[in-house]
Amino acid sequence: MSSFARVLTAFPAIQRVAFAGLVAYRAEMIIWVLSATLPLVMLSLWNAAAADGPLGDYGQVEFARYFTVNLVVRQLTGAWIVWELNWAIRKGELSPRLLRPMNPLVFNFAETVAALPFRCMVIVPLLAVLLLWRPEIAFWPGVPALVGFALSAVLAFACAWLTQAIFGMFAFWFDQSMGFWTAYFALWSLCGGYFVPLDLFPDGFVGVVKLLPFYATLGAPIDILLGRAGAETLGLQVAWVLALAALARLCWIRGIRRYGAVGA
Repeated sequence: MSSFARVLTAFPAIQRVAFAGLVAYRAEMIIWVLSATLPLVMLSLWNAAAADGPLGDYGQVEFARYFTVNLVVRQLTGAWIVWELNWAIRKGELSPRLLRPMNPLVFNFAETVAALPFRCMVIVPLLAVLLLWRPEIAFWPGVPALVGFALSAVLAFACAWLTQAIFGMFAFWFDQSMGFWTAYFALWSLCGGYFVPLDLFPDGFVGVVKLLPFYATLGAPIDILLGRAGAETLGLQVAWVLALAALARLCWIRGIRRYGAVGA
């Protein structure tokens, strides 16, 4: 608890430093943000597919709402620790960071949170264009759905960040660990609702997929805001956050021992 209290005390200062770094490299940050706008591409594809009639419960308006919320959630939950941690481990840049009085992962977490204003600066104009193109996507979900969405988005961010941290730590054991992340990202894109709403898949498939971390990372907050999921989804997300946090801690402890053992 004392370590956690020290982190909370130092976190505002760490975040100010992280934000200053993002401002210094704002062009790179904007490129990172724009790289997560694939939902706009998928919207154009599914909008064309639904031109002749609805696909399941999704017509053009429903697809527009889904991928608009998808875009927002993707920006709110995006992280890049898998690339930074992988690089730091393989190149030995993690060594001096371990000499600091705080876990190196804390700074990346602060940096990811500090990036949210930049993400909002990019996403607001995109949302304005979408509203001009199809005003029907604007809707009022109600206060309970908004509160549930906010909680779900926070949990989805935690799932996304922890998952990336775990795959980044694979570099402690594997020279080409990014291959594991690439395979996971492909599954996540399909099973998390990034490419297509999960409700368009067969019921048996959807029932299984929605129990996996892919859905907890992206699809859950989307469905909650659109009224397609309830409080039980939040419980599932909490369970995945706890499980991923425990796994990340285990990987870090064992990975650091291996990292030091090879003389890094």
